[in-house]
Amino acid sequence: MVTVTDFVIELVTSVIDLIVIFVTEVALRDPLAFVSFLFGALFVGGASAVLGYLALGALGYEFGIGDLAAQSRYRRAGGER
Repeated sequence: MVTVTDFVIELVTSVIDLIVIFVTEVALRDPLAFVSFLFGALFVGGASAVLGYLALGALGYEFGIGDLAAQSRYRRAGGER
């Protein structure tokens, strides 16, 4: 059975191997592939960051963290909470 430690070690070494293969076999041989890879990574990373931001905001809203501005407006308007 694979332990969590073995899984993390294999994951990290695989990522390092992937970076080395990309740099030595793709980036240094074909500059257009390098540029397209960078733009693809930028688009995917940006979309993932936006989705993560929205998901964390929704989770915070469910726990009442994101509603602090609405609570302060409610208090200034004379409401009691």
